[in-house]
Amino acid sequence: MSFEDKSPEKIIVQVAIDSPLNQLFDYAWHEDFATAPQKGQIVQVSFGRQECIGVVMQVLDKTDYDLEKIKKVQAIAPLQPISSDVMAMAEFAAIYYQRPIGEVLIPSIPKMWRQKNKWELLGKEKRLSKTSAATKNTKAQPGNEISLNEEQLFIVEKLWNQSISKKFSCNLLQGITGSGKTLTYLRWLKKILDDDESQVMIMVPEINLTPQLESSVEQAFPGKKLVVMHSGITDRTRADNWEKAHSGKAQIILGTRMAVATSAPNLKAIVVDEEHDLSYKQQEGVRYSARDLAVWRGKKLNIPVVLASATPSLETWFHAQEKRYEILSLKERAAKNAKPPLIQILDLKQEQKAGKKNEHGISEYLLNELQKNIEQGRQSIIYINRRGYSPVLNCQACGWLSDCVKCSAHMVLHKITEQKKNLCCHHCGVMRPVQKVCPDCGNTDLSPLGKGTQKIEEFLSERFPKAKILRIDADTTRTKGSAESLFSEIHDGDADIIVGTQMIAKGHDYQSVSLVGVIDADASLFSQDFRASERLFAQLMQVAGRAGRSEEAGESKVIIQTNYPEASPYKYLRHADVDGFLEEIKNERQLVGLPPFSYQALVHGEHKTLVQAIDMLKDASQLAKSDKIWPANAMLSDVIPRAMVRIAGKERAQMLVESESRQDLQKSIEILQHYLTEAHTKRKGVGWYIERDPISI
Repeated sequence: MSFEDKSPEKIIVQVAIDSPLNQLFDYAWHEDFATAPQKGQIVQVSFGRQECIGVVMQVLDKTDYDLEKIKKVQAIAPLQPISSDVMAMAEFAAIYYQRPIGEVLIPSIPKMWRQKNKWELLGKEKRLSKTSAATKNTKAQPGNEISLNEEQLFIVEKLWNQSISKKFSCNLLQGITGSGKTLTYLRWLKKILDDDESQVMIMVPEINLTPQLESSVEQAFPGKKLVVMHSGITDRTRADNWEKAHSGKAQIILGTRMAVATSAPNLKAIVVDEEHDLSYKQQEGVRYSARDLAVWRGKKLNIPVVLASATPSLETWFHAQEKRYEILSLKERAAKNAKPPLIQILDLKQEQKAGKKNEHGISEYLLNELQKNIEQGRQSIIYINRRGYSPVLNCQACGWLSDCVKCSAHMVLHKITEQKKNLCCHHCGVMRPVQKVCPDCGNTDLSPLGKGTQKIEEFLSERFPKAKILRIDADTTRTKGSAESLFSEIHDGDADIIVGTQMIAKGHDYQSVSLVGVIDADASLFSQDFRASERLFAQLMQVAGRAGRSEEAGESKVIIQTNYPEASPYKYLRHADVDGFLEEIKNERQLVGLPPFSYQALVHGEHKTLVQAIDMLKDASQLAKSDKIWPANAMLSDVIPRAMVRIAGKERAQMLVESESRQDLQKSIEILQHYLTEAHTKRKGVGWYIERDPISI
């Protein structure tokens, strides 16, 4: 029956709404609408006492509810329906991550497209300032195309053949740092974009990486429309960029993990840069992996996906070894005459035995190397993955520590000015001024313990007063444009020493850095998380790769300070042996049955009291395991407090679900979901959620 033949009152649409209720909601299609309903349309509906945005999921001829009582759809957004692959991906994610479809789909739509009163505004062209217009015109100028080496050209041709075949393929583009992975995949994407209708997506882990890559992409594709998608842009810009991608006007979508759900009707390729990065895993709301969803979306569309990394995650590397993914290797540095750095593992115990100083955690040897580098006019990096001045404030008289009242964590000392210092919790964000006396014993001599980026910056400024020192961390890059400005100073050669956290290590192409010093890395060796050594190795390989990226850097050196030089990550770092390290941890995990040889989910519970959270999870666990359809090979651990028990005043507990079968794990968490819902109704104030494929345990 055609739309015209039907009575409009009898056309029922089922709408997904951002609600914790795991169901779709029936609405009548308004008789005044000129078009028939379609799956994927964004609509406004009345839900309870409020008006909200939903997405049409199904069109029905009838409903089980009284037609007289069913509310009508109020308005349709002036957009085409969301692309079918995004709709399918959202439905998959809702099942896989055990969340209502509305909670998955609606937040992926930009905020202004979720407000009907903004639809008319979004239909108008946004006025550009003279500065913005001038900048835009400047960026559109083509740059000189860099010639690729034989390795790179071979990979470009291989990827292009995959594109022509119009079949799904997932590729691990693994290359040493500085081997030109970005140039390689950009050249491949350029061949795809010769067709003006085609769209491509490039994902990066951090907002701070986007401006640099945005500039490279604009130079590589003059005349092609590029849009960026990340949380650092304004609501209006994000809404406009999303609409340009959704309508097909934008050919290149560049963004962080949120970009994976951007509607793009002509998508022909997806690149996930630095695929190993933890930032691709969402840590609140729907805890999805953008990397995994990118692979799923590529398979749905039958297009090639490239996962690029110098230090791939074990899961991705294992899939490549098992031939599920194709491995594309770059083993040479792209820049002519660029030599890989010499990596030295400095044994601090031996330094101490030799009577050498270690001021503020920086060895005498590293300080001497810094001095030489400054004299030669080259840049140095000091890497410490802890921001702030000091991780804790201490009273030596009574042992008081600056603990957070809301979390099971110490408050970190931050130096605001020479006179002003604050204590800040990096978990809940609470800040307070530093006490003048110990709150327990009244002692006025409070001293900072440990070191962060601020303290190292202060010490190096005193030690090298003539050197220009830059600090790059979450504090110095908080304001809009600050990160781009700081990185520009480095690239322009206006810094002698760069002190920073891991944000200085990801994807940046420094031309003059010839020395990297790593301090205080040992703490990661003793984490209870089985992935800790993998993360440490990746971080250190990434930061080491910032040295010696051009002939200008000359003979480069990486000095990693440690008290445990024989630890596995350091052993393989000496020779930059990524495959050797991954092979070793693969064998360890196979022995004990950890991922990728098993599949995991964490069930979290939280309440003002730990007992309530634990009891709820215990009850759900007992009910689930006694269920007749509980899978025999799905194992459920005991309920235990989380490593960080209290966050923002909530006590937290967890239990781990494991299975060698992905299907059995899925079945087990569906059963748990059912019983958790029942158990949850018995305990007021207890919150819970299931996290599929957790990145830390």
